[in-house]
Amino acid sequence: MAAQLVVALLALTSLGAASEPDCKDLVKPLVLDSHSPIYGKWVFHVGSWDKPGLKKDLLSVNSSWVELAASSDSGVISIYWADRLNDGCLQGEANATITGMTSHTTVYINGHTSYHDGKYYETCADCLLSEDTTLLPNSQSKGRYLFLFTRTGNLEPSELETFKKQAECLKFLPEYHFGSTELCPDERETSAAEKSELDQTDTEPAAK
Repeated sequence: MAAQLVVALLALTSLGAASEPDCKDLVKPLVLDSHSPIYGKWVFHVGSWDKPGLKKDLLSVNSSWVELAASSDSGVISIYWADRLNDGCLQGEANATITGMTSHTTVYINGHTSYHDGKYYETCADCLLSEDTTLLPNSQSKGRYLFLFTRTGNLEPSELETFKKQAECLKFLPEYHFGSTELCPDERETSAAEKSELDQTDTEPAAK
């Protein structure tokens, strides 16, 4: 009887282990080079955090998009971002320097400076999975976010479940914030259109 009990317990243990996410397969870092599939425009879909104090900051972002581009320097990624906050749109640009599989970015916003270490992981097709560690001025970590972006802002239910398992593997809290697809316009396009209109006005012949 005792032997049968031991066998039953071993079987339950094996079943439980098999049902847990295989983190080694789920969380694979991307190599950040000119061939990485991270470039282009991405729309924020869902995010999580690892410390309760970070929740408020992420929930203030109603929608977000980011554009990543390779630069002339192979060790630098150009970043343009736009966040729709409760009181309007905020956007800007920054450069990320690459060290191995980690990016290092300094962001200047309304006179404030923030520092970020980033990592990217393999994920679904047309998706971008990014881990962001926000650093304090003394280089200590304030906490981490995990962001999942897509090309369109949409995501299949099965892909969302995979994201949740990846977040669990990376020790994030089982809480999530979803972004809307009501995105801020790209101020660069607006400025270009206004400049074009101004140039046309300047070249038009004066009425006689």
